[in-house]
Amino acid sequence: MASITNETLSRYLSDELDAVVATSNLSPVTAGARRINVLFDATIDGTDRALCITQLPNEGEAFRSIPDEVQWLNLAHRAGMNVAEVVGWSDDASILGGPFFITQQISGVTIPKRVVELCADTPGLGATVAYQIGESLARLHVRSIDEVPADVERPPGTAVDAALAWIDEGMSELLQRSPAFELVVRWLTHNQPSPVAVTPIHGDTRNGNIIVNETGLGAILDWETAHIGEPFEDLAWLAQRMWRARNDSLEIGGFANRSDLRRGYEAGGGEWSDERFHWWKVYRCVWWGLGLARQGRQHLDGTFRSVIMAASGRRVAELEWDALCLIDPANQAA
Repeated sequence: MASITNETLSRYLSDELDAVVATSNLSPVTAGARRINVLFDATIDGTDRALCITQLPNEGEAFRSIPDEVQWLNLAHRAGMNVAEVVGWSDDASILGGPFFITQQISGVTIPKRVVELCADTPGLGATVAYQIGESLARLHVRSIDEVPADVERPPGTAVDAALAWIDEGMSELLQRSPAFELVVRWLTHNQPSPVAVTPIHGDTRNGNIIVNETGLGAILDWETAHIGEPFEDLAWLAQRMWRARNDSLEIGGFANRSDLRRGYEAGGGEWSDERFHWWKVYRCVWWGLGLARQGRQHLDGTFRSVIMAASGRRVAELEWDALCLIDPANQAA
């Protein structure tokens, strides 16, 4: 964050907001591999605000451009979702050393284990958070796809067609066959749900991409992979065992039951289907397993040398096991 200083930040915000702005207390916080987050305080025309910079130091590694991500955040804000309001943004790397956006700062915890612990220690909190996530996602899913950035791909067929095509591609890239995934892919093919309209979806809502505090859901984070798809692709991702921080008795993030999510989703205007939820839960399990295999391959072939990528590849067997459990009629709540 060498280029992020109080001087450059105050100058940018003063020009952007047409106000007198002074910033202080720059504090880098843990973020993903591709971005930097910096918390700071700002006094804007005499009013104090706590804000956060999200910056892409290397735009070439980003899944989505800053202008597109800001457009998704603004869509979510208009929809009434629990998201941080955007204060400013720029794709001019000369200002702060990389493209960035600035949002309001929201207090709470994001590390999955801490989210689970906070919910366990606060009666009713987990159910509240799941309800609010469901309600927020429903508000996004009822919006028109005309509101998403113009360069976001529109699936040529159904969302299920696009999903199975992605699976076929991922299976073809495996360095060794996976009989477990082959069996589960046959299940997916033979149990396809009927087509429904596609909608804007977040794509990565899970324990780890949410802010939770003592009052409930602070915000849904990380809009890098937002796209057009089927609503239950979002909802089923929340239920993957990987995100439960070992608290497997609670299906949604390790902190709530599916019924809590469903109540919120229906209250927000969404239509629930256990059949669709289960199909997409199985799909997302295979999808993530193939994604981990791809990360492992990128380490091995030198595309992205990283111990994290190598470790990801070693976890594929966990997803094979989870997927097999999910297609076992006796294990569908796994």
